[in-house]
Amino acid sequence: MVSYLFFKGCTIPAKLPNVEKLTLEVLPEIGINLIESNEFTCCPDPIQLQGANQYFWMSAAARNITIAEEKNLNIMTLCNGCENTLAIVNHKLRNEPALKEAVNGTLKNIGRKFKGTIKIKHFLQVLQKDIGLDNLKKMVKTPLTGLKVAAHPGCHLLMPNDILQFDNPVDPEFYDQYIEALGATPVDYLTKADCCGVSLALAGDKEASDYCVKTKLIDIQLSGAQLISTACPACFNQFDTGQLIASRDYPQLKEKPIPVLYAIELLALAMGRSLEDIGYNLHRVKIPIKIKR
Repeated sequence: MVSYLFFKGCTIPAKLPNVEKLTLEVLPEIGINLIESNEFTCCPDPIQLQGANQYFWMSAAARNITIAEEKNLNIMTLCNGCENTLAIVNHKLRNEPALKEAVNGTLKNIGRKFKGTIKIKHFLQVLQKDIGLDNLKKMVKTPLTGLKVAAHPGCHLLMPNDILQFDNPVDPEFYDQYIEALGATPVDYLTKADCCGVSLALAGDKEASDYCVKTKLIDIQLSGAQLISTACPACFNQFDTGQLIASRDYPQLKEKPIPVLYAIELLALAMGRSLEDIGYNLHRVKIPIKIKR
C-alpha cells in the first residue's frame, strides 16, 4: 500500500463528484491509500493564471506544495492541469535557487516555506511507477473484455516531457497499456496526441474549440472505438458537454455520439462496479455501453 495526499483540484469536486467518490472507494482496492486535506486551494490553473501572472501562479502552487511537505507526503492528483502546474513549479523551485528564494519571500508572509522535499504524481504516474500494470491486471475483478476504447492522455500530462517524464508526447502509449490491463481493447486513431481544444475555449475561441472536438471524435468514430477515455477533468468536460455544443455545428456528431469515461470510471468497472455505480447517468453523452460480464 502506497500513501499519497489527495489533491482533488477544483473541477472534480465541483463538476465530477462521482469521480471523487469512486477514487476514494476504488483506489484502496489496488493498493493506493489516499489522505484527504481541506487546506488546498486551486493548483492554480496552468493556462489562464500562468499567462496573466506567472509569479503569483508559482507562489500559489508553492503554498499548496508546502502543505504536503508539512505532512511528509507526496501528492497524487487526478487532474492533468493540476499535475502540470504543481510538477513544473516543484521542479523550477528545486532547481532555481534565486526563484526559490523569491517565492519563499512571499510565502514568509503567511508563515510558510517551500523546501522541495516531496514529489507530485498524477494517478496514471502512480500506476506506472508504484503499482505497475502487471500487478493491476492481477487485481482486476471483471475484465472489460470486448470493450473498444480510444485513449486521450491529454496535453498537460505529456508536456513538458523533460519535467513530467511520463510518456512520449508525440506517440503516447501508457494509456493504451492501462486500457489493456483492464481487459479492454485500446484502439489507435490519428489524432490521439492532439489537444482536446479546451485551451481555445478558455481563450474565447469557441469555433476553434468545437473544431478540435469534432476532429478527434470523428477520428474515433472511424476507428471503431465504442468510447473515449481520459484522465483529465477539463478534457472530460470537453468531450462530454463540449460534444453536445459542437454537435450544433457538426451534425455528424449527433449521428454517432461517442461517450467518454474517466480513467477512474473505467477502473471502477473493471473492479466490479456497474455503469449505474460509477454515475454514468450523470454524463451528458450516455448512449448504451455493452460490457461483457
